[in-house]
Amino acid sequence: MKYLKIIIPIVIVLLSVGWGYSKLKSNKVIIDEKAQQTEVISTEIPVATTVVQSIKHDNNLSLIGTFEARKEINVIAEMQGRITQLLISEGQVISKGQTIATIDAATLQSKLSTAQAAFQKSEKDVERYKNLLDVGAISQTQYEEIKLGMQNQQSNLTALEEQLKYASAKSPMSGVVKEIKLEEGSFANPGTIIASIVDINKLKLIVKVDEKDIVKIKNGQKVEIETEVYPNVIFKGQVSQIGVQTDAARKYEVAIEIPNSKTHPLKAGMYGTVKIPIANNSADEMVMIIPRKSVVGSLKKPQVYLAQNGHAILTDIEVGETIGENVTVLSGLDLGTEIITTGQINLENGRAIRIITPPITSNTNNQ
Repeated sequence: MKYLKIIIPIVIVLLSVGWGYSKLKSNKVIIDEKAQQTEVISTEIPVATTVVQSIKHDNNLSLIGTFEARKEINVIAEMQGRITQLLISEGQVISKGQTIATIDAATLQSKLSTAQAAFQKSEKDVERYKNLLDVGAISQTQYEEIKLGMQNQQSNLTALEEQLKYASAKSPMSGVVKEIKLEEGSFANPGTIIASIVDINKLKLIVKVDEKDIVKIKNGQKVEIETEVYPNVIFKGQVSQIGVQTDAARKYEVAIEIPNSKTHPLKAGMYGTVKIPIANNSADEMVMIIPRKSVVGSLKKPQVYLAQNGHAILTDIEVGETIGENVTVLSGLDLGTEIITTGQINLENGRAIRIITPPITSNTNNQ
């Protein structure tokens, strides 16, 4: 009886331990099964897809640029002095030779009066010495010295008269006052800019062109230009200058000259869209396109992921020009091929995928 009291608790403890062990083992099996299921699910990468499409591509090269004045000239002060009159305002139309400002010339005028008096005196001296030379009272050398002095006085007088002309700053061309740099009463030195004049009878539309397109543009080529301010008006222009060196963005500057219409006047700083016909290729053509975001790899080696039989297949392709959010495909893909557009960052070649959006099935669009 005494032994039973000891054995029974031991048996109960052993049974409890055994039941707990079996329960833990059962739970571990369930947890392992769930973990395996989760791992299987997580191996399928969710992706979005689309299909390779074709569009009718307009071969006109469309570029956005900014209008600039064909010619811009700064009017500068050519003498030192205070601006006594400013005879223009910004936006004013002026003509060639029109006075735009006057500079205080009181000091110069005083010098001119002195020079005139000195010249008149030298003229009388020459006349008097000529009479003395005729009667033999002086030598020829003395007469020549007086005559040379008169010539020097005349040269000084002429120089002062020319300087006095600079007291009136005049516009070197007809145009519009773009900006006034000095105010009335301010002091000007020779070379100081008084105002800027622009000629807007003709404008230049400045556009930036990629290196792959610059060879397609010819100097003198006729183009059409559209603007937002006159949406129903087509302006005619021609290529007037093609840049010979790229800028930091690897683009060439092209200038297109356009007469400024009086009925639909344009202003410098406005935007315009030019359509440049591609040389020797005026007809539209069908091209294959894919979204730019679907392309992975470098520009030298572009690649895309194909969606085939539930797996991502990495494929090399050759791309052409960019059209909006799309890029043309030159080789490596067929029309209608399903490609992956999002989720590529988690992909590798042959990885299992799960398509979360249906692909676009239309094959032909117009652009």
